[in-house]
Amino acid sequence: SEFDRVLGGGAVVGSLVLVGGAPGIGKSTLLLQMCANSSENRRILYVSGEESQRQLKLRAMRLGVDGDDIYVMAETDIGSILSAVDDLSPDILIIDSIQTVSDENVSSAPGSISQVRECTMRIMRSTKERNMTSFVVGHVNKEGSIAGPKVLEHIVDTVLHFEGDKQMSCRILRAVKNRYGSTNEIGVFEMTDKGLQEV
Repeated sequence: SEFDRVLGGGAVVGSLVLVGGAPGIGKSTLLLQMCANSSENRRILYVSGEESQRQLKLRAMRLGVDGDDIYVMAETDIGSILSAVDDLSPDILIIDSIQTVSDENVSSAPGSISQVRECTMRIMRSTKERNMTSFVVGHVNKEGSIAGPKVLEHIVDTVLHFEGDKQMSCRILRAVKNRYGSTNEIGVFEMTDKGLQEV
């Protein structure tokens, strides 16, 4: 409910949401737990460019995430990801993280501004065409901006920042941009060994 409130009452079908935050702050945990709450009557494709399928499975088991309609893919090629989307027709797509995904037609390295922009544009097109809801994870650098920062914020419908001190258990989720709702709400969570708990 905290997550829904920050989104303005839940995620809008056909929208692309960027979830930004420092590495290790709990973005993947937040989205995996969202999968557990959203998998009833919805098909979810979780694409990880950072963890193997086995690592994701172990993390999901630790968090108590279980669902027959949650599909996992360890892939970094945007072409392969979008063809899996065509095959599976998910209601929700999660890309973790956009910095690991690349388009073979773009000559620069994964994580560069041109790669991040091109891959996000392709995800956005697919999201709108298929009327699915997509979440893209973006890592924030030490200066506090999402890598390939402003280019992404213009493309997506909603930008969420997940903040907190890794030494402390408190986490705050805030909307920096939201085409479909207010940016005045914040969600407060506590990180525990069983994942994030709403405060």
